[in-house]
Amino acid sequence: MLELRDFFHLPQVDALVDQLMATESGLIVVAGLDPRPQATLALGDGFLPSGRLTIFRILLRQLVSAHRPAQTIVVTDDQELIRIPRQFQRQIKLAPVHHPFTYGGRIADAVQRRPGLLVIDRLSAETAPAALEAAQSGLRVLSQLDTVFRGAEVAHHLRDLGVSQELLEGLRWVITVSRLPTLCPHCKTPAPLDPTELEEFGRRYPSLKENLENGTFFRAAGCPHCHHTGRMGDVAAFDIFCSAAAGRSSFEGESLLPMQAYALGLAALGHLPPDDVSRLDADQLRHTYHLFAASERALAEANAELQRRLAELEAANRVLQGRTEALISLHDIGQVLTTSTSLDDLAMRVCRHTRDLCGGDRAILYFLRSGDKAEVLAVSGWDSELLHQQFGAELIFETGAGSEPTPFQKWPPGIPPRHPDVEGVYLRAGLRVPLVAQGQRVGLMIVHSTHKPDFTPGEVALLQTFANQAALAMQRAGLIEQLQEKIVQLEAAQAALVEKERLEREMELARQVQQSVLPRIFPLMPGYTFGACNQPARRVGGDFYDVILLDGNRFGVVMADVSDKGMPAALYMALTRSLLLAEARREPSPCAVLNNVHRLLRELGQPDMFVTVFYGVVDGPAQQLTYVRAGHDRPLLLRDGTAHTLGGEGTFLGFPDLDELNLSEEQATLQPGDRLVLYTDGLTDILSPDGRPFGLGRLKNTLLTHAHLRPDELCRITFAELSAYQGEAEQYDDMTMLVIAVQGKG
Repeated sequence: MLELRDFFHLPQVDALVDQLMATESGLIVVAGLDPRPQATLALGDGFLPSGRLTIFRILLRQLVSAHRPAQTIVVTDDQELIRIPRQFQRQIKLAPVHHPFTYGGRIADAVQRRPGLLVIDRLSAETAPAALEAAQSGLRVLSQLDTVFRGAEVAHHLRDLGVSQELLEGLRWVITVSRLPTLCPHCKTPAPLDPTELEEFGRRYPSLKENLENGTFFRAAGCPHCHHTGRMGDVAAFDIFCSAAAGRSSFEGESLLPMQAYALGLAALGHLPPDDVSRLDADQLRHTYHLFAASERALAEANAELQRRLAELEAANRVLQGRTEALISLHDIGQVLTTSTSLDDLAMRVCRHTRDLCGGDRAILYFLRSGDKAEVLAVSGWDSELLHQQFGAELIFETGAGSEPTPFQKWPPGIPPRHPDVEGVYLRAGLRVPLVAQGQRVGLMIVHSTHKPDFTPGEVALLQTFANQAALAMQRAGLIEQLQEKIVQLEAAQAALVEKERLEREMELARQVQQSVLPRIFPLMPGYTFGACNQPARRVGGDFYDVILLDGNRFGVVMADVSDKGMPAALYMALTRSLLLAEARREPSPCAVLNNVHRLLRELGQPDMFVTVFYGVVDGPAQQLTYVRAGHDRPLLLRDGTAHTLGGEGTFLGFPDLDELNLSEEQATLQPGDRLVLYTDGLTDILSPDGRPFGLGRLKNTLLTHAHLRPDELCRITFAELSAYQGEAEQYDDMTMLVIAVQGKG
């Protein structure tokens, strides 16, 4: 996983982050400005996304890890925004914001539970006051803010969001992050600072005076590599502000590490030109202006398009209304009853035509859903909120009632009676019309008139005939509706079965891909033997290992872990292995091999996947290991009863935002009797039934206890002990182990 140390930063950041981790209460804000989706035009003006979300996620993981086993509660309306690592899933509880829950309610519930850390996915007018109230209650709160401001100015931004001066006392830390374009390494040349400018910078930032005097400053005129801009790549710049420093309030004082000072430190290291540092605020203001101007243009264009489409819809709706009225006038009652198959639609038509047949102005239709429940399927003249309400059958149907229409002078069942002065009309004539088909009760209609005293016998007879036809049609529509529900259920079950079979085929294909990649037989190398074990968390996983025969005297060893599981990880694993094999036989240097593979993965791989890799080359006769470690767990060298950890630094492969891996190529001398153990983090992260990880210490003890065994036996015994430790607990990550035994010089 990406950590803060994986980013290039000044040493001062580590000490300040350590202070932040020790903060017991208060609001911690990660601030930065990212482009709006509508403002893509502004990107062409050199605006770089701040990377705020990445730093926010890193601080979340570090805070959770630093304060284990305290509980963390995350309040968010987008669970994808907060990516919870598997090892913290028991410690972190999600409080999703969706109807009927609100941010304020979720935050209030979290405060009552008193977690060790409260995380709020974003600060806004809705969440900022609640977040600061939680901070003032003694909680440690982490959130992020999309803003152009940094340091103490963030407090003013929070006031603009409706936060009071009193609540602002809960603000503790503001970590502002920005991305700055770096100098082109191909055309940059040393350019010493003017002594006056150097003296001014030293006066403003005394803590950097020694760095400035000993630093080397560069400028770049431009070349074809950087398209004559003098800039290539970018680097993160931080502004770290603490309101608790020196007892000052949230509105006072400079940052502990101002962004301009940070940029000046980067300039002294040769990453930025001094001119960019001098006009840092002006460039930020210019880029921000272009960003919001582009947003305004995009919104204006979207609004104009919306108005145009609205006008088109209104015109189409008028045409549709005219055609609908014409069609309604052409259909008679019989056609409605014989052609309609939708029960709801049929009920509405029956209710409306009932009014037309008898001159009534209010009608309601109840449909018998089961032996004891009746549902309001249609109303005309009554409140539409009555639709689909259900009542007891005994309330709707009178005991002993026949199948003929009868006078009805009361309010319909389920509708509370109201005084005529309140209702605005009198219910004068009323008629109760049973719906009976083939001797079975289907439903009931009640029709009223507010302007005529009664219904004529002809109207009643016409309603009787119409009710008989309507009951048959509704009975048929009800049966069709039941049949359609059964068909939908059957189709859903069939679709689920097809999907299950498809997933099974996909997983089997992924398993075959992985089995074809992982070696079953290792190459024969005089003086060396090998053994390996692999146990994916699912049917397939993202781990892989290999022993590559480079020539008669040299061989390569690989251990890698892809950042996903299942079929995508298996395919990414196969791609990485193929690229590694090709580059390993072309480049003798492990560092060059992984840099080339990283570049190719960024071009060919998935943008949201990456892989950690340990790659080493062993000179067999010389018993010399040359290796690089690209973000992977440190291998163990078992020698004379001690488990030594191999060093090396570097960043994982394939991540789209990383231009340089910063790999360190290391060497180690092997001795007869050594066991070199490569493994993935699934071995140390496996959990017992009570949630305790196996850990590196237990792994070392297990390996040392059985270090005298052959490599394949050592792998088998280690995995057996891991399985016994895990018990019935779920395996969350793939487990892979490769052992190289040194027997002696051939």
